[in-house]
Amino acid sequence: MSVMANLQPDHFQWDAHDRIATIRLNRPERKNPLTFESYAELRDTFRALPYADDIDVVVFASNGGNFCSGGDVHEIIGPLVGMDMKQLLQFTRMTGDLVKAMIGCGKPIIDAIDGVCVGAGAIVAMASDLRLATPEASTAFLFTRVGLAGCDMGACAILPRIIG
Repeated sequence: MSVMANLQPDHFQWDAHDRIATIRLNRPERKNPLTFESYAELRDTFRALPYADDIDVVVFASNGGNFCSGGDVHEIIGPLVGMDMKQLLQFTRMTGDLVKAMIGCGKPIIDAIDGVCVGAGAIVAMASDLRLATPEASTAFLFTRVGLAGCDMGACAILPRIIG
């Protein structure tokens, strides 16, 4: 077993009290987009959670009025255009691995969604166990708008399981 309450990630906020960890993406000025680095760090964090004996539940919360605007247009979407097939496959595996790590972490994940929750942010929400949203929350799938497959990150498999 390990201790994770004192985790100090570089690419998102982590706060742990009373066995509850709260994650917030930390780029509120850009509506909290994901980057290559935040994907990887979140994946690694969720992979470590099954072994954490000091965390019982994870709350994935909004920050600055928004949950997540998906993959950063400048740091992810732009560079994807120039990638070769091997690099694209690595990226796709990493994003899918985040979803698998969330589903398999063994801890309940509760989303507190406010504002924008779109693209990869919507998939992060779908990979969680419970989603609570304010009336100001808005969701959308943006993959096809930026040239990605609509099934990116498992959306086509997860969504029917949630809504029937």
